[in-house]
Amino acid sequence: MLSCPECGKRISSMAWTCPHCGTDIKGHLVECSNCGSYMLDSQDVCKQCGAKNNSYQENSGSEEKDTENSVPDNENKGSVGHGGVWIAVIIVLILCVGGYYGYTLYREEVKAKEDAERQAAMELELSVQKEQARQWKAIADCDSIELLEQYIKENPDSRFAGFALDRIDSLRLRKAEIRSQELERKALLKAQEPEKQPQDQTEQTKEQPQEQPQQ
Repeated sequence: MLSCPECGKRISSMAWTCPHCGTDIKGHLVECSNCGSYMLDSQDVCKQCGAKNNSYQENSGSEEKDTENSVPDNENKGSVGHGGVWIAVIIVLILCVGGYYGYTLYREEVKAKEDAERQAAMELELSVQKEQARQWKAIADCDSIELLEQYIKENPDSRFAGFALDRIDSLRLRKAEIRSQELERKALLKAQEPEKQPQDQTEQTKEQPQEQPQQ
């Protein structure tokens, strides 16, 4: 049993707190070096004899030192925290600038590639058109339907394909007209042949009686 350093009433030495005043007891009791009574480590003097609490001075001094040492730590933490934020901001800016620069280079490369492909396609189309024009010039005035049809088959997208079709139609129409004229001429000749045959027969019959008296 011992007396509570705060209210002075008797309490158990195993108690965590004083059941009378509620003061924390366990771990906070300090024996007075002068009278041997117990007092709290937070009390600066003993209530029984008035002697100073040496442990209180040591604790207060250590607390002051801790606070003094903690201030630079907080300042250092703050400075480190601000420095980390600035470093993160700089890294983000570098990444953004680098990403934009890389994207710009990529777009320029893609555009250059597309322009080169477009230019190559235009040159190829121009060469094809020149070749088609050269072939058409060689057969433009010919009368061969087969050559014209072959040109259309080989160059279906040529700008001269329409002229080739018109040329084929005109040649077929001309051939049809010539064939029609030939048929009319043959029919006319055929119609004139029966008229000649009776005349020949009459001439033969006239000649036969004249020849008989001479025999």
